[in-house]
Amino acid sequence: MKELFYKRIRQFFVATLGLVTLVFFACLPLYPYFRLPLHINLVLGSMFITLILSVLSIILALILRKRLFPIHTQKEPYWNQKAIRRYFWLYSLVSLPFSFSFIVYIIFAPLSVLVLGYFLSVFGLILLRPKKEDLV
Repeated sequence: MKELFYKRIRQFFVATLGLVTLVFFACLPLYPYFRLPLHINLVLGSMFITLILSVLSIILALILRKRLFPIHTQKEPYWNQKAIRRYFWLYSLVSLPFSFSFIVYIIFAPLSVLVLGYFLSVFGLILLRPKKEDLV
């Protein structure tokens, strides 16, 4: 049962990573149409906020992962739903920098902020990839 769950949670990880990547690559062809002349302070400020948000969300997600995992499969009757829910919220937390940079990209269209948010979110997702030690 644990092996099947581990296979499914890996698929969930790949789907989350694929969603972030799909949205990023869908935004790239739109850049020439929405490009605006922006002040450098706006771009640097947005990049700084994305970087700070990324550092805070990754640190918080790693702390939460240490507290929420491992899940004891013998003690918990609904351990698989609990594990999926915890992974979902951790992945959502780590994807916050990309969400912020996506909103900034829609409003102002700085491609550098979108790229930074994408790479920081992918880095956070890779740090939180599922491990076999998460289930005991």
